[in-house]
Amino acid sequence: MKRNLKTSVVITLLDDFRVKKTLDSLISQNKLPDEIVVADGGSKKELLDMLYEYEKKDRRVRVYILPGSVAETRNKVLPLLNGEFVIFLDADEIAPPNWLSSLIKFIENREADFVGGPTKPLNAPKNKYEAFVNNFSGWFYENVVSRDISTLPMGNTAWHKKIFDKIGGFDERLKWGGEDYDINLRALANGFKGLLIKDAWVWHDQSHLDSLNKIVRRKYKYSVGATLAYFKSKNVKKKIGRAAKTSIMYFHPIELINFLIKPFAFIKGYILWKKINQ
Repeated sequence: MKRNLKTSVVITLLDDFRVKKTLDSLISQNKLPDEIVVADGGSKKELLDMLYEYEKKDRRVRVYILPGSVAETRNKVLPLLNGEFVIFLDADEIAPPNWLSSLIKFIENREADFVGGPTKPLNAPKNKYEAFVNNFSGWFYENVVSRDISTLPMGNTAWHKKIFDKIGGFDERLKWGGEDYDINLRALANGFKGLLIKDAWVWHDQSHLDSLNKIVRRKYKYSVGATLAYFKSKNVKKKIGRAAKTSIMYFHPIELINFLIKPFAFIKGYILWKKINQ
């Protein structure tokens, strides 16, 4: 018999006014979350005042000021949640009305322990760089995440809280990123099952990635973070090999640059991992 468990949607942010549309989309869900928890990393007063207005208007909304990295803020908020399903949505994502019900049904039916959905571009691209980002995101979920659930990004995911009770929270040592890959790998290593739910998509605003410099910087940072996570999981050879193959499969000049910087990201990740373990 299916149990009706409480759902906690968590949004982590820092000075991102796009969260207004995120909150509006959550309040308009066909299946309303039991609580909407905003974990703010220390935003300016103007944004905090806006968040407090939502808290006053809707009893489900709770705002916490929890300074730190994304991993630190998420770890601080986890003990404050009442739901047995923990859902992560980013401040630059907007959920369609049926999103939450589509996302959690496989956990409710005990077919998976954690799930995630893809993203779709919120806006039409203004230049070739935005077009690349939009196209690559769709390709990534369709060709990478669908084959390897450990690569699932944290935004637009749902987790049974028992996972965090068993394996702990996010690794705060991974300052460059990769904490999402790390927790995916740890969950899988502990026997928890993950699924990609293609129907549980959200709109994603990535219009800030509008230049080659911004794209390459982000890809370099993500590659360093992934390297750290894979060193920690002791699956480096297997994971890096798979990542290289999928990168080659996406034919685009910008992605070729990403492929060329991967060795430098790997070296940077190796150096950081050595420092972490000194």
